[in-house]
Amino acid sequence: MNYLDQVATDLLTIIIDQQDSEPIFTKNYGWENYRYVSPKFHHAHVQVFKQPNFMVLHCSVFPNVTDPSPIFGFDVICSEKKVTGVFLDLSPTTVKQQKSFHNLTMDMNRDRPEWGDIFSEHWIAARPNEEEMMAICDEAKIVLEKYLNNLGTEVGNKEEIIAAQNYYCEQQSKNQHTFRMIKNLIGEELATEFVETVLFPKF
Repeated sequence: MNYLDQVATDLLTIIIDQQDSEPIFTKNYGWENYRYVSPKFHHAHVQVFKQPNFMVLHCSVFPNVTDPSPIFGFDVICSEKKVTGVFLDLSPTTVKQQKSFHNLTMDMNRDRPEWGDIFSEHWIAARPNEEEMMAICDEAKIVLEKYLNNLGTEVGNKEEIIAAQNYYCEQQSKNQHTFRMIKNLIGEELATEFVETVLFPKF
């Protein structure tokens, strides 16, 4: 878990170091949430959720609404003794990802959820061992830096991009495991608020 704390710090530093990146005020829900906006993206979020024997690291970046770039998403879920899931994707909005965005080769041994049509064909969804987890985390940092550097280089249809980003958020919000976990901690009303305004904000 200490390793993931460092990964979270590294991801946050990459986001903060973007030109004119500014923090977005976020209510205290009881765990660490850091959100930023910049001329290249309208929402970047790093979440570190820790309990004594459980930890979730989440990082997402939504491009500005005139940018057809994909949505960056990275999640690590682990218990005290093992990693139960690592997910990394550049999820397409209005332009399909034609080639792989990462250099990893491993078994994708997590099933795509029913609502998972938002993910690219190159997504990583694994139950890795410790060595594989570290490799994915290192790759996530490389992917994030390249991704942020490339934002803003293309212009697309604003209405279509907003619709695609909203659809991504709608589909992600169907993950009832995430919602139940948050609901058990802060109640249904705050959990709904967190998912809809912090985790997966729609326009």
